[in-house]
Amino acid sequence: SIVVGILLSITACNNDDDTEVVASEEDTPVTSPEEEEEEEVAQFQYLLALGLPTIQSYPFHVLKDVENGSADINDSQEIPNLPNNVPITGKDGFIYLNSPEKLTKYEVDENGILKDLGSITNLGISGGPVYEFLDEHKLMISSGPRQTSDGVFSFQIIDTESMTEISEGTITLPVDNASKAIPSSYILKDGKIFVPYIHTDESFVSYNKAPIAIFDATTFEYEKTNYTTNAAALGFSVVSSHGFNEDGDLYITACNSNYWAGNENIPSGIVKIKAGESEFDNSYFFNLTEKFGGNHTGGMVYAGNNKAIVQVFRSDLITEYKDYQGSFVIEYHIVDLVTKTTEKLNIPLSKYPRRAMELLKNKKVAIVGNTENDGNNIYIYDAATNSVTKGLSYQGTEFIGAFVPFY
Repeated sequence: SIVVGILLSITACNNDDDTEVVASEEDTPVTSPEEEEEEEVAQFQYLLALGLPTIQSYPFHVLKDVENGSADINDSQEIPNLPNNVPITGKDGFIYLNSPEKLTKYEVDENGILKDLGSITNLGISGGPVYEFLDEHKLMISSGPRQTSDGVFSFQIIDTESMTEISEGTITLPVDNASKAIPSSYILKDGKIFVPYIHTDESFVSYNKAPIAIFDATTFEYEKTNYTTNAAALGFSVVSSHGFNEDGDLYITACNSNYWAGNENIPSGIVKIKAGESEFDNSYFFNLTEKFGGNHTGGMVYAGNNKAIVQVFRSDLITEYKDYQGSFVIEYHIVDLVTKTTEKLNIPLSKYPRRAMELLKNKKVAIVGNTENDGNNIYIYDAATNSVTKGLSYQGTEFIGAFVPFY
């Protein structure tokens, strides 16, 4: 059994004395930018979803630091009577988990244990719910079936402060007869919801062009669908697969691998939609399959300064479908979106590509490495130094299934 341990402690200092204390300029401590950054980083919290499939155990572990040290599964926790929890997202110090019947908001109590703050009946459970915050406390989420043949997907709008439902609705993604649609993500851009989706035939083979449907972010009315012939499928809900640069340009990974979309006749790569626009920038395509010797990408995370980190599946190591997730076939590369140069990161081959990359608030990127000989770790990429180091070492799990920061 998993021992519930002390994961972290949260302390709060309150001044109960109503007497006003005025400090002189000499008495006021001076905090350097470096100290301020260290203090801010110390407030970060991180949820690790762990996997022990041999004993059907999938506990969680909340940590304050993933850039250093080690942690052990004996200090993790399982949430009683709620099997099959799927991490959705974290925001403002809270974490949201989706179980078969409800979406639940949690905080971390003084003993480091996830505390239920309220739930709402959901639309079901899937391995990759699609969601987006429309404002600070308004969450749009589709938690039901991953694909439909009519292109109709239900969603909820949830007030995450009160955990109440504001409204329900549907969006319809354009599909042809005998085809299927699988939304990859909801992306809020310029007052619109951009929905890249995987459009496949009845055998789940993607067509030779990739769509993005666009809806009004207030009324959810359908506006149009744009297509790019540079990709067969854009993004996938269980990995980070898009990002905005500092100028507001949107980059999306073309995940055309047979694991995501079943069409490797078209190269994997990165497409672009400029700030203030909705059409694809047809002058831009970053052909990653060509760069990586015929291998295809999984997801990407924007790392700042026009750099991104991409997952790459080693096709020479894949002999059957289950290898995409269960074998050590994943590489990580840093790519320059402007110069289109690439560099392999010094991370051993890894398995389990889901929820494995996250941009942290200190502008570093955390990368989950479930390696064969080096254990299960969090690797830290620092764009300022263009270097990667091994951070947290995790003991006792078969793999780290998801990594979710919440601040």
